Amino acid sequence: MTRDRGDAEGLEQDAVVESIDYEVIPLPKARMIAKRMFFAGCFFLPLLWASNIWLFWPDFRSPRGDPVIKKYTKWSTIGFVIVTVIFLPWLILYAAAGQEILSANVYNALDAASLDLSQYGLGIIDPNN
Repeated sequence: MTRDRGDAEGLEQDAVVESIDYEVIPLPKARMIAKRMFFAGCFFLPLLWASNIWLFWPDFRSPRGDPVIKKYTKWSTIGFVIVTVIFLPWLILYAAAGQEILSANVYNALDAASLDLSQYGLGIIDPNN
């Protein structure tokens, strides 16, 4: 929720945003946080999208909320829902069902732990070489 707070004489008004935990954040800082969390979420960190939604939920739901924060929160919501819709079925199918539903070849092809990363200089280092 965006609210205006003035000094005793009412000459200066500082716009602030109230977060979900009632922390009052100055509007420029809140806009910067919302923007950074959205773009960081684009780099395969969807948990930051969820955090962005949670942090600015009151402002996002308020009809008087800041349009910039609403924009980044809306796109964070869309991104988080898309990633969740894609990732959750894979997680349930692969992790919970495993080889009972998938064939052994498919299960092993999807197993990230069985990847040989030594050709990229990653993984177990052989001390004999």
